[in-house]
Amino acid sequence: MLSVFLDANVIYSITLTDVLLTLAEHDLFLPLWSPNVLQEAQEAASRTLPDAAQQAFRKRLIMVDQAFPESSIHVEESEWSQFDLPDPDDRHVLAAAAQGQADALATRNIKDFPQKLLDSFSIQVITPDDLLCVLLRRNPEATASAIRELIDSRHRPPISIPDFAKRLERSGATQFAAAIAHIRQPFGNHSYFDQ
Repeated sequence: MLSVFLDANVIYSITLTDVLLTLAEHDLFLPLWSPNVLQEAQEAASRTLPDAAQQAFRKRLIMVDQAFPESSIHVEESEWSQFDLPDPDDRHVLAAAAQGQADALATRNIKDFPQKLLDSFSIQVITPDDLLCVLLRRNPEATASAIRELIDSRHRPPISIPDFAKRLERSGATQFAAAIAHIRQPFGNHSYFDQ
């Protein structure tokens, strides 16, 4: 199974996290993160969200971490000092991805993780949008089914497929949003996608 380390800038997006963790629940990939990454996401929330939303975000991170206990990779600070990255604050991300033997590192900051360095750990750097598209290409029916299930679970307020696609687009997953805009409810053994 594909294992992907999620950077804080991916986890910070509630929409992306909902989609990615739904796909993980359907065994389409194994998400990985570290306590440091969750802390970094929480710090970003504390800079941008009002107090009540910060508390809700903190609770959400705790629930996510508890729901996927095998996903948390603990790395000692001494283990990441060896990495030379454009942003030294990202060394802990690479160290945890390497220790977790991730196949890929999903981040919005591709330039901060030079592929040449990641190649030495057999890790591919990828945007969250590209990751979602890879998962869709690898298993289109299971991915579509998982997304349909996620959308159908939204009751307060309910959300349509086009509206959910717009949320994904706003979160930066433009290619994936365009692809899922064509998901429909299957009938019998028919496809999840409009023809």
